[in-house]
Amino acid sequence: MKQHVLQQYDYHVWANKKVCAHLQDISEVVYHKEIKSVFPTIYDAMTHIYEADYNWLTFLSKGGVTDLSATYFEELKKSTDRLVAETKGKRIEELNQMMIELSDSFREYITNHEDIEAMCPYGEFKARYVDYIQHIVNHGTYHRGNVTAMLRQIGHPGTQTDYGFYLLTLSQ
Repeated sequence: MKQHVLQQYDYHVWANKKVCAHLQDISEVVYHKEIKSVFPTIYDAMTHIYEADYNWLTFLSKGGVTDLSATYFEELKKSTDRLVAETKGKRIEELNQMMIELSDSFREYITNHEDIEAMCPYGEFKARYVDYIQHIVNHGTYHRGNVTAMLRQIGHPGTQTDYGFYLLTLSQ
């Protein structure tokens, strides 16, 4: 199971890198252009992926959370606000580097986790670590799709990030 979840996570990293590389080839103006869409800008969509991945790694590294008190949610908001401040105004090249560094830590976490099938609490709810990681991959896929739609909305092509395409690149 660990090998499967590592492949899923590696796909997530590969797809993020592909989108960042694609965005580097497009004007910085496009990256920050305001659009009526899911996110106000492509920049906001990409930083959201980074911020969510960071918060999920923190959550999993702590072994989940049992106390969903107001204090927990205040701390989560503070953490997210700090991440928003850290990513503010970053060029896509800088955000890409931040994503790579985070993904290295995340991959190390997965590799070194003793029991990826163990249950991890979120209040009364529990899911396996592997299920949370699959959620992270799905979350990134969803928002990379938002980025593609936003690019097309303003007259630019997206880039190929389908999982099937990723598998094809592995066989070449």
